[in-house]
Parts: sequence; C-alpha cells; structure tokens
Amino acid sequence: MFRKYKKIIVTVLFVLGSVASYAFRLDNIVFNERMDGDNGGYRESYLVNEGLNKVRYKISVLPSEKRDGSKYVEVFPKVITVDPQSVGTVKIYAKAPGNIEKGEYNFKLQFKPVAIPVVAEKKDGKLSGNSNMAISPVIEMKGYVGEVDFSKVIRFEDIKVGKNPKGKGITVSGKLSNDSFAGIEFGAEAYGSNEFFFGSAYVDDLGANIQNKSITLLFKNIKKPGELKKIVFYRTPSNNRKVVKEIQIK
Repeated sequence: MFRKYKKIIVTVLFVLGSVASYAFRLDNIVFNERMDGDNGGYRESYLVNEGLNKVRYKISVLPSEKRDGSKYVEVFPKVITVDPQSVGTVKIYAKAPGNIEKGEYNFKLQFKPVAIPVVAEKKDGKLSGNSNMAISPVIEMKGYVGEVDFSKVIRFEDIKVGKNPKGKGITVSGKLSNDSFAGIEFGAEAYGSNEFFFGSAYVDDLGANIQNKSITLLFKNIKKPGELKKIVFYRTPSNNRKVVKEIQIK
C-alpha cells in the first residue's frame, strides 16, 4: 500500500577486464513538508544500491536559485555508505522561524561520490587496487512555511469512471486543483463496498496554486466501474501513511 515517489535511477558501467555495474537509486527524493512550527519538518529519503560494489556519498545541502531555504535544512548522515543490494536512509530535517514570509522555500541536496578502494584481479592472477567511480547528482527539493490544511484546498472535480480502453481494470479521470501556496505529492487508493481495498496509483506532484490539472488513474484490480465507491488521496512521508482527502464516488 505504501509507495515511494520520485525515483531517480542512475546506472554507470565500467570496463575492468570484465563489465562491472555500479548502480544506485534514490527513492522518495522529495520533501514537501512544513518547515516552521514547533517541531519543524522531517522526511526520509532512501539510497538504494543495486550494484555489485559498496558505494559511499557525501551529502550536502546547497542553496537554491529560487527562494532559498537551505539555511533552515540539515541532513544526516553527512557521509553514507551502502553495501551492495542494500538500502541507506537519508534523514532530512528543516526548522524555519515562524516570523518569515509564508510560502515555499527551496534547497538542493548534493550526493557527491567518495572513492572506495576496490580490489580487482588482473589477467595474470595478480591483484591490484582500484577505486570505484560514480556521478554526483544534485536534487532540487522544497518545503513550506505556514499552515495548510490540504484536505480543504485539494479539489478533484469533473470525475469520470470508465473501463480501461487499453486493457484490464478501470480508469478514473478528472481535474485536480491545489488552492494553497504549498505543493504536495500523493497517491490514490481505491475502495469498494465495505472498505474493500482494490489497490493504489501514483497521482504525481501537485504544485502550489495549480488549477484544473488533468489526471487519469488506472486501477487494474477493479472489473466494473460501479465497484468503485471511494478514492483516498494519501501520502507516505518516511513510510508513515497520512490521509490527504477522501472522495466518495457516486
């Protein structure tokens, strides 16, 4: 049910007599949390190492060219090492003062590779030392200052439910609006009679003050349009499910 958003996939191939793969994926690489208030904002992102070698990155918070909020943001750990076929957790904290202008504030996270010695075998059987390599992604992120009740500012209108013209399941289409000064990302869960759960779909990032954005959701486990009774917009920051809005389907 819980789904991670904003996946960034980076794969780098190196030839060292044979082909070795250094690959990592950044999951849930968004923030979109309130930065002021008593506790500030917190979110976890995940560095997934799908390669054959250990990876290490230095993580830095950089200023944004947009309205900058980098001075309110900290990240832990500053250096992260992830073993092959493993996942590392990046914790992002934000604490802004309550007396600054409300609205969105941006920052960047840079993942700078740190060389790790790797033992490579030559053709003659002797061992030599090498260092793995990687690229250095910089990810733009944002949070906001000020109180927002997303259940009141998110609107889903002109809803149409029909059979999937391309195959199995049904589609739900409509116009999505955000009447607030803060962006948000979320998914959608489909429910039938007696709260029967059919599955979920990713909605996308909905920016601040966006009006009438056309979306189409696909739910493959629903056979007939009439079986759908409710849609729940939800988020899973740091794997904690939060309901954004419930919409009854008539």
